[in-house]
Amino acid sequence: MIGGLASPVLIGRRAELERLHALLDRAVAGQPVMALLAGEAGVGKTRLTGEIARAAAERGVRVLSGGCAELGGEGIPLAPLADILRTIVRTTPPEHLDACFGPARREFARLLPELDPAAAGAAPSDGSAAQLREHVLGLVTRLAADRPMLLIVEDLHWADRSTRDLVAFLIQTVREVGVLLLITYRSDELHRRHPLRPLLATWERNRGVDRIDVERFGRAEVAAQVEAIAGGPSAARLTDVVYERSHGNAFLVEEILAAVAGGADPGDLPPSLRDVLLARTEAVSGPAQEILRAAAVAGPRVTERLLQIVAAVPETALHPALREAVEHHLLVVDASGRGYTFRHELTRDALYDDLLPGERVRLHAAYGHAIATDQGLLADDGSVAGVLAHHWYAALDLPRALAASVAAGTQDAAGLTPAEALRHLERALQIWPRVPLPASVAGLAWSEVGLCAVEAAVGAGELQRALSLMDEVMSAAGAGADPVEHARLVHRRSAVLRWLGRDEEATRQLRDALTVLPAAPVTSTHAELLAALANSLARSGEDGECEVVARRAVAAATAVGATAARADALVSLSVTCYLGDPGTGLAALREGLALATANGLHRVALRGHINLSDCLELLGRHAEAAEVAAAGMALATRLGHGRSQGAMLAGNVAEPLIRLGRWQEALDLITESLAEDPRGVFASTLLILRGELHLWQGDTSPARHDAAEARRQLGGGDDDVQYSLPIAYIEADLDRIAGAFAAARDRVRAALDRPIAGTAVRYAWPLLWLGLRIEADDPVGAAPAAATAALRDLAATVDCSTAPAAAYRALAEAEVARRDGRSEVAAWRAAGDAARRADEAYLLGYALFRLAEAQTAAGDPAAAAATAQEGLRLADELATTVAEDIRTLIRRARLRTDAERPGPAGPQRRFRLTDREHEVLVLLAEGRSNAQIAAALYISPKTASVHVSNILAKIGAANRTEAAGTAHRLGLLAAS
Repeated sequence: MIGGLASPVLIGRRAELERLHALLDRAVAGQPVMALLAGEAGVGKTRLTGEIARAAAERGVRVLSGGCAELGGEGIPLAPLADILRTIVRTTPPEHLDACFGPARREFARLLPELDPAAAGAAPSDGSAAQLREHVLGLVTRLAADRPMLLIVEDLHWADRSTRDLVAFLIQTVREVGVLLLITYRSDELHRRHPLRPLLATWERNRGVDRIDVERFGRAEVAAQVEAIAGGPSAARLTDVVYERSHGNAFLVEEILAAVAGGADPGDLPPSLRDVLLARTEAVSGPAQEILRAAAVAGPRVTERLLQIVAAVPETALHPALREAVEHHLLVVDASGRGYTFRHELTRDALYDDLLPGERVRLHAAYGHAIATDQGLLADDGSVAGVLAHHWYAALDLPRALAASVAAGTQDAAGLTPAEALRHLERALQIWPRVPLPASVAGLAWSEVGLCAVEAAVGAGELQRALSLMDEVMSAAGAGADPVEHARLVHRRSAVLRWLGRDEEATRQLRDALTVLPAAPVTSTHAELLAALANSLARSGEDGECEVVARRAVAAATAVGATAARADALVSLSVTCYLGDPGTGLAALREGLALATANGLHRVALRGHINLSDCLELLGRHAEAAEVAAAGMALATRLGHGRSQGAMLAGNVAEPLIRLGRWQEALDLITESLAEDPRGVFASTLLILRGELHLWQGDTSPARHDAAEARRQLGGGDDDVQYSLPIAYIEADLDRIAGAFAAARDRVRAALDRPIAGTAVRYAWPLLWLGLRIEADDPVGAAPAAATAALRDLAATVDCSTAPAAAYRALAEAEVARRDGRSEVAAWRAAGDAARRADEAYLLGYALFRLAEAQTAAGDPAAAAATAQEGLRLADELATTVAEDIRTLIRRARLRTDAERPGPAGPQRRFRLTDREHEVLVLLAEGRSNAQIAAALYISPKTASVHVSNILAKIGAANRTEAAGTAHRLGLLAAS
């Protein structure tokens, strides 16, 4: 035998390696880069990744890699992530692991138990695949902020659904950090319906993704490879034969040379790759061949002890056979040092395909028996149940395959890989009729397995599949099913319907189920059904019925000790805040939130934080609202829901800050939350608030953009008053500012053309005020009196029992007085007092401007000057357009104030830099990169990049260097 099969030097690949080095340079410079390395099996992709990984490590780049692995035609769930986590643990001091993994350590322990043995075996609490993806993104961002990273995912063609989703998520979301994400896959494996094909098509259209094709060698490269492996010049005839038989495939060149070195005649070599590989395995002894055949059935790798048991080789013969297989470069010792893997998967495939059907069944059964007897024999390639399910199914042992598939499905669901859980559970349902007494074998009834599959489908995002499975379960139960069991099934189906956005159908089904459920005795099913109905009614805006049902749910849950249902129903009782009974609503919310927190009901707890902060804001208790929402944000971040509920809670923090006049803090929070790229309603919440700020500060184009983007994010779901009415407010006020009074009036009328009660009251009042402001602003004679009268009548009927609503009502009445030209001073004084009581900074500033205007018209310049001075101080603090209105009034009326300066003092204020933007600017001027700025300020590099872009726009700089120069020249770095 020749000393080694692999060439000691890299042959060819200069162009490919240069492209990889160029991509690595960009990552080292702090840019995220994505690359696809494609080529047929054996062409040399792994050698290329090894070369760039070695070069990256020499440059101080962190290198993490993981490979997808196949078992029985399916990918092992999240195998690359497990490899990467294992490397991080091995290379990170134990005392630094908490900082490295952050809040995700307990969740990652489900994949790597040594991270947290106590958490590894615990049942997940409201976990999801989306939550895991958020945690992985956070891990990658933290590590790359410290130093550049090369992240390699090999053999994506074998990836399971969860791994494909994770890689797609990272390609979409990794921003502003120095990461080269390098993905390899076999191009010859992608048949027409391969699940990777649509993803590749999407990625290749992305300009940020580079594809590098690794082609076969030409004859000159094959000659160089032959010479490098042989250690010297080779005969031209040998090179010709090798090139002809290998077709330039680097791996096949190695195998052919190995066969020749083993005594084969170059001219007699078989023509196909499969036959060459089999000929290589036949060159070893009988015991070594037995070992190889047994190893081919095991999967990606196999421990030595397990291989000995299955191959039934005496210990005295085992090691000589293994040594022979290793020396012939067929097997290699795996990374753990406890087992073996094939040097190339093509050899394993060839051996497995060459087995007789009976041999396969026997070997799979042997693996099943051995692993079931001693689970410690298994390598760390997925769950024991998943491996057993594969071997028992391949061994045609359907009873054992059923039990293992059910166990694997439940374990994969707990391990946050619901797509793989669904695959196992659907297989269990498929073979169920072919197994005698299947319920006793599986340990669950058919309906229970079906319901587990429903939950897995929901977790995998396959909601229509979940509904179909749910319908199968309900159909199997039949019309004569026990009413309690039927109600339980309806409860589960209604949850799927809510996920699909079919709230009305969910509500109707829950009502119907309650009518047929026996009234006594009260059971946990009553409590769960009532709590679910209350939740659906709250989502549908049916506040009155929601309150009644929620109270019934609380009573039922209390009677039977149904903690989760009680907590959920108490949170739903928040509707009483909108129905005029805030004391009851707040007390219920606080109790429900405490109950959910104490029992680890995270989804209910997040909903409790959202509802409680919203109700406190409704009541004008801004500081408390911000505090509750901030606590919810922290929980959402810890759970990996930062881009969903976390973004909504960020909005619930920002809104009270805006009302209190803390606009800089609010804008920083909104900027940093939007930088994490939330979607749908979660993005709309933030965009609407930022649109209001832009509007009030006179930035009409950004305000219009935010309103339009908020509508786009909502898709067709913009009928919810908490989104539709604020968007209408921004759009109508933009029309008013542009002088398009008729269009503004039409928008207000259209938005308010609905019953205004419950939740709608809070969002209708700003529009009512704006509508009357439009009537007062419209040139004399142009505004129809009927329009004003209609708005006045509507305002007189809408509830104004909260402090913010009372402030808007006072403003509305003052606008009517302004339009009619009567009693303006008293009306605007009342509006200012109401705004002050409500802690509404913008409304107070506007009311003070109008009061000063009215006092001037009434011939009281001294009072007008004092009012104008107070109003200007507040308007300048907010940097709102009202400041210029007040200055214009002061100049026109020649009011004597000490606040006649031309604009806000200080360069930071003049450029309207927020406190966070000023901190970023100082670091930028020091020459820090975005990653370094992020590390210094404990924010993500993507967020730092957004702040830098905002700074450049505000100070009119074309680039970072110009921004630093401008900052020094204007004294911005000294501003506080």
